[in-house]
Amino acid sequence: MNITIQGKVIDCYEKPIYTNKETGESTTKKFAVQLLANLKLNNGDSKKELVDITIEEKELPKYQTNIGKDMEINCRIYSKSAISLTAV
Repeated sequence: MNITIQGKVIDCYEKPIYTNKETGESTTKKFAVQLLANLKLNNGDSKKELVDITIEEKELPKYQTNIGKDMEINCRIYSKSAISLTAV
């Protein structure tokens, strides 16, 4: 399932590499972009929420040049646990 997240690009960063202490295996290098998005609340108000979105290293320059600007990012949803959805 895909969603589009809209917001202001705040920053881009390299995620810390995780190393499994038992096996010694490490994750590959990953990057993320941070968006400041408006989240609509049940009472009709809204609040700002910082959203981290994983990106490929080759996409990093595209987001770095748009820091401070509004963007829409198409995202794929994945989770190890159940996700609840609400129609908007």
